[in-house]
Amino acid sequence: MARQSPVRLVFAVSIAAALAVFLLYVSVAGGTPSLQPSQLKNRTGKVALVGKVVQPVRRTAGKQEIRFRLRDVKGSAVVPVFYRGSVPDQFKLGREVRLEGRLRNGVFIGKPGTLVTKCPSKYEAEKRA
Repeated sequence: MARQSPVRLVFAVSIAAALAVFLLYVSVAGGTPSLQPSQLKNRTGKVALVGKVVQPVRRTAGKQEIRFRLRDVKGSAVVPVFYRGSVPDQFKLGREVRLEGRLRNGVFIGKPGTLVTKCPSKYEAEKRA
């Protein structure tokens, strides 16, 4: 059996290490930070907004447009949201949602196709009155 050249081994390990570093960088740098309404102030750039849907919810007739307000999951800060795109069936008042977009003139403009509802877990303990 012929002995492999150490140069080939060093080259292969170097390529594997470079690929691992590149994949790690892409996964970390490409992420969109998730924020709640209270964390949006003076924020520029694309972010993911997470919160609970509160009143009022207004749908534009004949269009896939919706206006609503999001409140912090555990807090009182609220931000108005405008979203154009398909709305999940589970979208309703009190439901936690996540969507990507940007804050413009005090209104969060959602990117189409990014509105996702958080479904309540059937394993959570029921709230008792």
